[in-house]
Amino acid sequence: MKEFMNFFDWYTNYFIEIKTASENLIDPREIKGIDKLGKVSTNGNNDAWHLKSKMDEEDLNRHLSEILKSETNIDPETEMTLTKGIDGGPMQML
Repeated sequence: MKEFMNFFDWYTNYFIEIKTASENLIDPREIKGIDKLGKVSTNGNNDAWHLKSKMDEEDLNRHLSEILKSETNIDPETEMTLTKGIDGGPMQML
């Protein structure tokens, strides 16, 4: 039963490319609400993010766009590219 429950903890890797003016780049870990989407990390320039999320691509894109519009100067329509990667393992190992 434990193995079955671990199935629901699996995530998908998403890669987010931000193409905006350097003054608009922000560490995604500092954006209010983004932690609700999954576990996020960034490169040193904050223009390439990695997100481990349990959400499907369409929902993630919609929620991330709403967060970027309300909390940053990044226009998700023209300055963000979301790419779905491969599915990963459990979010946390027990």
